[in-house]
Amino acid sequence: MLDKIIELENNKSYVILDETLLDNMKYYFGLRLDANEEPTNNYLFFEEFKEGVNTFLTPIEEDDMKGLLLTAFTVNFLDKVYDEV
Repeated sequence: MLDKIIELENNKSYVILDETLLDNMKYYFGLRLDANEEPTNNYLFFEEFKEGVNTFLTPIEEDDMKGLLLTAFTVNFLDKVYDEV
């Protein structure tokens, strides 16, 4: 689902930047896009739910879960950074 653009029920669009698995649940990190599909400075965490063959993403609202996901996605980012010395 990386790089996929999703649209929420409130008509706000996000591009999925990263994903992680915690306690057998999949979470995503998304960047909000404006009406012209240009990046904004707004980000959101999502939790994945499956219902039959359909996949749904629900925004994370709990602050403690946001903190946990921020840590997980920061570790993911640091693992992808390559520093040539």
